Amino acid sequence: MLRGCSSYVILIVGIVIGLGAFGHASAVRNVHAAVDQCPIDAAIRGTLYIVWYFVSGCMLLFGSLIVWIWFRLRVEDTNSLFIAFLIGLLYVLTGAGGLIHRHGDPFWLFFVLLSLLLLVSASALRSGDRLENN
Repeated sequence: MLRGCSSYVILIVGIVIGLGAFGHASAVRNVHAAVDQCPIDAAIRGTLYIVWYFVSGCMLLFGSLIVWIWFRLRVEDTNSLFIAFLIGLLYVLTGAGGLIHRHGDPFWLFFVLLSLLLLVSASALRSGDRLENN
C-alpha cells in the first residue's frame, strides 16, 4: 500500500512541476511590466528573460523526468530514483533559500512541500525495494 501511494505521489509531483513550467513562462509578462520600466542595460534585461524561460524549461524537464521515473517504477525499475532525489534536493534547497531570502514568503513553501513529497516517496520506494530483495 505504501509503495502504491508513494508511486502515485511521485506521479502527481511530476505533473505539478511540469505544469508549473507553463505558469512560470506565462508569468513573464509580470516580469516585463516590472523590469521594462527600470533603467537597466538592455543586455541584462535580455539575459533576465533568457534565464526566466530557461527555468521554465528546467521545470518542464524535471517534471518529465519524474513522470518517466514513475513509468520505470511501474516495471519495478527503481534505478532511476536517484534522479528524483537530485530534483528533490534542488527543490528543497531552493524553497528553503527562498523562504530565508524572502523573509518567510509562503510561496516558497510550495517548493519545500513538493520536494518533501518527492523525497519521502522516493525513499519509501527505495527502502521497499531493499526489503523485497532481501
